[in-house]
Amino acid sequence: MSIAPPLIVSAQTLGACGGCHVGAVLLKDHYGPWKENGNPEIFLPTDSWLNHPYVFQSAGIKTSLLPYFSSKTNTFDFEKFSEAIKSLPTQSVILVQSGAQNPTGCDPSPEQWRELASIFSERGHLAFFDAAYPGFASGDIDADLAGVRLFAEQEIPFIFVSTYGKSFGLYSERVGIISVLVPNEQAGKNIEAQFSLLARSESGAPPDFGSRIVETILSDEVLERQWRQEVRDMANQLKNRRVALREALEKLETPGSWRHITEQNGMFSYVGLSVEQVTLLRDKYHVYLQDSGRISIAGLNSSNIDHTARSISAVVKATT
Repeated sequence: MSIAPPLIVSAQTLGACGGCHVGAVLLKDHYGPWKENGNPEIFLPTDSWLNHPYVFQSAGIKTSLLPYFSSKTNTFDFEKFSEAIKSLPTQSVILVQSGAQNPTGCDPSPEQWRELASIFSERGHLAFFDAAYPGFASGDIDADLAGVRLFAEQEIPFIFVSTYGKSFGLYSERVGIISVLVPNEQAGKNIEAQFSLLARSESGAPPDFGSRIVETILSDEVLERQWRQEVRDMANQLKNRRVALREALEKLETPGSWRHITEQNGMFSYVGLSVEQVTLLRDKYHVYLQDSGRISIAGLNSSNIDHTARSISAVVKATT
């Protein structure tokens, strides 16, 4: 744990999921506006990670939904999302993913991040950042976290949780972090003390092996440079798979526009299929998507992209 300028307090957690839970408990017990109104409530995008509601509800926090994704255009609906945030009570808590959004693959643009920061600042909202995929959107970890840094620079209150499981390939080691932007050193010391108590009550101590791997790499300039390049290579692979799927669908003259596949980012994509179409894909072609139409881009490769594209094309043609 450490306090460093700008005043940020951090602690290791059991992945980002564990970080979400620690942040939830911290807010439930100590967030002033919630204690005053007796109504702990966090606002989540309608399309968010499936586990988010359970994590916060398990801590006794009500979860409510905000519009995020447009099924008509298969893009981030910034207008509805921003208007919804403006209409919330002041000092609301809002969960936002920092990049490569799961499940939609749709992220705010730099300009939209600036507008969101302005709204958060004006309304006094607290941002709860979940950063599970730094580097997976653009290939540049710093670029993918630009929105978070913008909030920090403008001193907008936030909690930031992240995992090293994805970008370091340490899924089973449960290496995560929670960071809180604090207004002064005394507040930082108070939160640091709460982190210590929460760590003792939840897990005793976080696992050591995975965190030492991360520390070793980030403490060595050569290793860090190599790691950053490998993250960039991985992101480029995901982009190439998106291009291949889109081109295959267009070559097959599949009805509709498929440009959203390459405009979205990261491991996942909302391809724009209905529950009926997803069910047909499973039952007839053995291509498995979630009912929402989310596909794992990471699950595509040179041996199955053609079958996936032909199957999607056949289903769309049969149902339109």
